[in-house]
Amino acid sequence: MEQSLKHRVVLLCGRICSGKGSYMKDAERIVVSDIVRGIIKSSSREELQNTMHLDLSITAGIIEQIGGLFKKEVSEIVVDGIRQVSIVELVLAHFPDAELVWLEVPVEERKRRYENRKDTKDVELFEIADNKPIELECQNIFSTFRDKLTIINNY
Repeated sequence: MEQSLKHRVVLLCGRICSGKGSYMKDAERIVVSDIVRGIIKSSSREELQNTMHLDLSITAGIIEQIGGLFKKEVSEIVVDGIRQVSIVELVLAHFPDAELVWLEVPVEERKRRYENRKDTKDVELFEIADNKPIELECQNIFSTFRDKLTIINNY
C-alpha cells in the first residue's frame, strides 16, 4: 500500500510531555498506546510502554489503521507515540513518503507539563518517567532517522 499525494502521514515521536498529543490537532490520529492496549488488554502505563516484544503486532495495527483511513480519504494522519525504531522502520517500509517528526522541548518545560497534567496514570516522579529505557529508544529513532526527520521545537 503506498501513500498518495492526497494523504499526509506523520509518524510523531518525542520524549514524555513533548506535546505529541496536541500536535496537528485537526489531523486524524492513530494513538499507538490504544493499539497496544487492545493487544495486551491493559491500561497500565508501565505495561504499555514496555512493548518492545510486540513490534510486529503493533506495526500491523498501525498499518491496518492507516489503510482504513486512506479508504475513507482522510488527508492528514498522525501516528502518535511510536517508541521503537523497529516499528518506525516497518511503517516506513509500507509508507515510504511518511514524515517522521521529533518534538523537542526543554526538560524544564516537559517537567512543568508533566506536573500540570495531573494524569492519574502518572504516579511516578518526572525524573523516573523521563529516564525510562523506552524513552532512550526515542533517542535511537532520532539518531537513526536523522536524514528523514523533521525536528520541531514545540516549546
